[in-house]
Amino acid sequence: MTTAAIDIVILGRPYKVACPAGQEEALHRAADMLNERIRKFRESGKSASNEQIAIMLALNVCHELELEKDKNHQYADAMDRRIKMLQHTIEEALASKVN
Repeated sequence: MTTAAIDIVILGRPYKVACPAGQEEALHRAADMLNERIRKFRESGKSASNEQIAIMLALNVCHELELEKDKNHQYADAMDRRIKMLQHTIEEALASKVN
């Protein structure tokens, strides 16, 4: 997979980041989202260094990711139960047709 170096700005500092080809726009959106979260964090009145802000926001994002993973696992488990129930119903219907 090819990568391209793109420029983004986080916490007012420019960074050159390697990005898979075709994902440049998604990376720019992610940088915009991060900058917006930083702005909101600063507006909340919490005085913190850039490092503290970055750590708190990273922790928040990781927590959100874990919550989404849990939701996905719950959804997959529910779908697995439904599929098994449907298979059982189909098997019962086929068995009653044979008899």
